[in-house]
Amino acid sequence: MDGNPYAGLVALIREQGADANPVGDSAKAGLGAAPARMRLGTVVSTAPLKVRAAGLVQPPSALRINERLVKGARWKTKTTSPNSDIKDFTGPISGPVQGVHGIGSLIEFTGGEVHIPDTVIDEATVEQLELDLAVGDTVLLLTEDDQVYYIIMKVVGAV
Repeated sequence: MDGNPYAGLVALIREQGADANPVGDSAKAGLGAAPARMRLGTVVSTAPLKVRAAGLVQPPSALRINERLVKGARWKTKTTSPNSDIKDFTGPISGPVQGVHGIGSLIEFTGGEVHIPDTVIDEATVEQLELDLAVGDTVLLLTEDDQVYYIIMKVVGAV
C-alpha cells in the first residue's frame, strides 16, 4: 500500500495509539478494539435474570447471554448409544425382526420392554426447555466497560 495516504494515516494512528493504550493492543487487534475483562458472577435471580458481578447486582438490561443457556435454544445433534431400552412399547412392528431365535416377522408387540444393542438417533434437534441457570450458579462474564456483561458459560469447580 505504498503511496496510499489513508494507509499511512492508519499506520500513524495505530503507532500513536499503541503508546497510550494501557493493555498494549497490537495492530492485529484492529481499529476500535477495546480491552475485555473476564469476571466471575453469581446468579441472584433467574426471572428476571440478575447476576452479581463487580460487587453489584446487574439488571437484565446489562446482561447478554450465550444462546445455549436460554429456554428455546435449538441445535442439531446426533445421539449414539451402545445399549438402549424402550419401556412400555406397544403397537405394530413392520419389517423383519431379529429375536432370540433368529430373524422373523412380528405382527404386534404388546407390553414389556425392548432392548436395542446399538442405537443411533441421527439428525435430531435438541431444544433447551428452560433457562440453564439457577440461583447461586457461578457464571463466567466478559465485559469491556463493567456496564454490559456477556454471560459466556456456567462454571463449576473441578473434581
